[in-house]
Amino acid sequence: MNTEVQADGKELQPLYNSRRLEGTSVGAAALRHVLAPRHLDLVDTIELPVTGPFNRLHTLWKPSHFATGLEAHTTTDSWRTFRVKELLCGVHLRQEAPEVLVAAVHTDGEWKPDHRQALARRLATGYGLQEDPSEFTDLASRAPAMREPLAALTGMRQSCPEDLFEIAVVALLLQNTTIARTTQMMRNLLTHYGHLVSFASITLRAFFTPRDIAGIPAQTFKEADRLGYRDKYLPRFAEFFTVNDFATLGDDPALTTRFQEIKGVGPYTAGVIASHASRDPSAVGLDVWNTKLLARRLLDRDSATQEEVRHQLGELFPGHQGTAALYLVEHDYLATPVAPLLDARHLAAWNHALEDPAA
Repeated sequence: MNTEVQADGKELQPLYNSRRLEGTSVGAAALRHVLAPRHLDLVDTIELPVTGPFNRLHTLWKPSHFATGLEAHTTTDSWRTFRVKELLCGVHLRQEAPEVLVAAVHTDGEWKPDHRQALARRLATGYGLQEDPSEFTDLASRAPAMREPLAALTGMRQSCPEDLFEIAVVALLLQNTTIARTTQMMRNLLTHYGHLVSFASITLRAFFTPRDIAGIPAQTFKEADRLGYRDKYLPRFAEFFTVNDFATLGDDPALTTRFQEIKGVGPYTAGVIASHASRDPSAVGLDVWNTKLLARRLLDRDSATQEEVRHQLGELFPGHQGTAALYLVEHDYLATPVAPLLDARHLAAWNHALEDPAA
């Protein structure tokens, strides 16, 4: 595990092993404010081709997504942290031409050609840069319910910059709770077991790995991280993703079924993971809220069963049910986003809030 470095350059022992939290009144969250974020240097610039039409803003930033500190977005720029093999990376994304997305890559390790290839593949796949939206657009143009979403969001792709483990953790934290509670749990986990990095004028959090939390007892997740009933499931996630190879899982056509091998993962959570990670445009995860929203938009009713909503999605958007649901949900949040776009003038305040949460 990497050491952290104070502002004066002195190394500290890792703070992210939660065994240090057990039996103590001072945890990593309380200590975080005395640490400087790890600085990442510019090592590469990758030009990523995109197919049109491409909506950069709403592909990279989704109005319905809750704040994690893993990414930040203005109207022109996006920043995001990634793990590329053994490296922690920060990526600054801008679109300098309609057909090209430019990724400025920052890291504090040795950057090699296989890292470049892996990150380029991750960005292209995670944001669907080479996907052809024309078939969905044609279907959607025939549905009255999609008229306004298409006008506002045409060219938007599903975004899943997370790897399989990371999206699984997000899906677990979204189970049966409010956005505010999910945000709190995610902040706790990233503070205790993740990292803080700075690059390209921004400070961001970076995700932990399955091995970073392997062996941590459920009691720690419950008491230090306030995960509630999820405390006993996260260790199983760590075990599953440590044993199974990410690339192999990503190619598994029975991904939804495989994820349900993990105790605590049901059809909804497995569907969220699979639909995002496998980029299956027909897969859709329906919870209570989404079902109501889609019932109003597609059936003009205040409520409907999940089966009724799935049937209607299939009738109107065969093969693209998940994409249709994405457009309808994101359009609903567009006027009041969960995590609004960042004003470029407020980058310093953003950085200060992450670097000194006790301030």
